[in-house]
Amino acid sequence: MKCLVKHALVGGLVCFAAIAAFSSSHSSASGADQEVLEADRALVRLLSLGDKASPQDYLALDELLDEDFTWIDSNGKSLIKPEVLKNFPVLANPDVGLQEHIYGRSAVVRANRGRAQVMRVWARRASGWRLMLYQEVTLVVKSEPPVADGAGISDCENPCKDIPFHPETPSEQEVIASWQGVMRAMAHKDADAYAPLIAEEFTATDTHHDRAYSKADRIEQINKQKQSGVQSVPPPLVSARMFDFGDTVMMIAREQRANAKAYFNTRMWVKREGRWQMLFSFNTRIE
Repeated sequence: MKCLVKHALVGGLVCFAAIAAFSSSHSSASGADQEVLEADRALVRLLSLGDKASPQDYLALDELLDEDFTWIDSNGKSLIKPEVLKNFPVLANPDVGLQEHIYGRSAVVRANRGRAQVMRVWARRASGWRLMLYQEVTLVVKSEPPVADGAGISDCENPCKDIPFHPETPSEQEVIASWQGVMRAMAHKDADAYAPLIAEEFTATDTHHDRAYSKADRIEQINKQKQSGVQSVPPPLVSARMFDFGDTVMMIAREQRANAKAYFNTRMWVKREGRWQMLFSFNTRIE
């Protein structure tokens, strides 16, 4: 374990003590919830130290962050693990009551207050719970209208039919197919095709709206657009990374609306009754 390797340098016992509380070696269903919350509290405490962090604190944070960790702030600035360890970034909403949900080997923690929305995604590794993603979204004061496209749905080549990304695992391939089904349903204003591909607890949180949208909100939006005859197409995918947790799959995508700034959109899917359903969409504009 990396923490023990560093013992001789700065005292691995401190590092071990920082992560022992959330070791996954003996978790149960209820214990997993507690482990995630303890890991999350440890994360908040460490990041609050800022430049006062000790070498032991750096090691403890190193153990909490997955090697594929990504940080996305409210301005769309993206950091990877070495950058976060070099200079602890400021955590938004550190004192907000948490909303947490376990999905097998992954967990989603929300810390929302007003327009400032925060999401942290944890993954259960062999050595314990590790943070995969920290992302912030600042909701706009007034929702922006959808970007219209006079050419209509025939232009939805990317992402509806073909994308510049190749999923690796069978689950990732199935998720991409499900996601493209959602994109086609939105392009065709087909609420009946959209609904089965979306989880009941789904939320869409982004910098183009003044509030988070539920599944029912999205279906209502699709039906209104169909009735009004408004034509719009889903934004093309620019690039993506996917993470297969077994029970769930997460995708961090970069997308580009027409005549607008690009944004990072994180989505997660869960497989239920043989069908992959989208759990959330969480996007941050890149300023």
